[in-house]
Amino acid sequence: MSSEYRCPLEDLLIIDFETTCEENVFDHPVEIIQIGVVVLNIKDKVIREDVVFNKLVKPVVNPILSQHCIELTGIQQDSVDKADTFSVVYQQFLDWLKEHNLDERKFAFVCDGRQDMWRLAQYQFLLIKENFPAIFRQWINMNKIFQDVAKEKYLSIAGRSNLQKMSNFFEIEFDGHAHNAIDDVKFLAKVTKKILDTGRFVNVNETLNCISGWRNVPENVDPNWKLDMHKTHKVIARVLPLASVKRRRAYDPAEDYGICLFCKKSTIDTCVGGVHKQYPADLYSQIKEPFDFATVAGLKRD
Repeated sequence: MSSEYRCPLEDLLIIDFETTCEENVFDHPVEIIQIGVVVLNIKDKVIREDVVFNKLVKPVVNPILSQHCIELTGIQQDSVDKADTFSVVYQQFLDWLKEHNLDERKFAFVCDGRQDMWRLAQYQFLLIKENFPAIFRQWINMNKIFQDVAKEKYLSIAGRSNLQKMSNFFEIEFDGHAHNAIDDVKFLAKVTKKILDTGRFVNVNETLNCISGWRNVPENVDPNWKLDMHKTHKVIARVLPLASVKRRRAYDPAEDYGICLFCKKSTIDTCVGGVHKQYPADLYSQIKEPFDFATVAGLKRD
């Protein structure tokens, strides 16, 4: 075991968003209803149990939670009714970072995939008509690292979700309610620590770009795209302004924070995700039925 963790950051912030959802409805204008964050300190090699952020968020577009959402997350309607809206909770989160001296240029977020930043956070800021913040531009996709650790065993590991597979592979028991943000991040923090304990190098491996080469290739939209989650996400990947891409060069916190790998500009500067630089006019022309995800966020041009 290495005496020091192989990570160029001071802290890792394991984060998860829970959102509104409808059972088997994939063209859904998702809104964040819970933010959960725990901190793993790299120098001390500990999960900071005294530094936790866990807030519910009041949805605005669809204020009434579906029964499916309530059962999936364990979040009750009266709880979100009493919560603050996203803009308020996001400011509370920024204040929490300052309170605990967590410098955004010295930490990185850890997620169990790309969905939290690429789809959920990006869409939420579009809904509130705010520029996408630099703080969410880059992250560690722990599932990608997990796949590399598990290698050929990955596909045969039991489990429907990334976290279930991690639990079975690392023999780490999941405590709490799956799909509840704070329970998810507490578990993912244990997985992250387990991987770091082996001497594995952990660094930012995904970011958001304004341009991505694969989006230049025309997409033939399946007529039944709304009935399949993966097909819906393929469409959504075209209509969201910023695209998730794999980093091919090692992330340097001092130089790369908030920077788009394509235009080399930052979310502090002009690359803020407000303008779609690869607007998918051809894709929209193929979609004849209502497209709620795009319409509610104003993504489709008149």
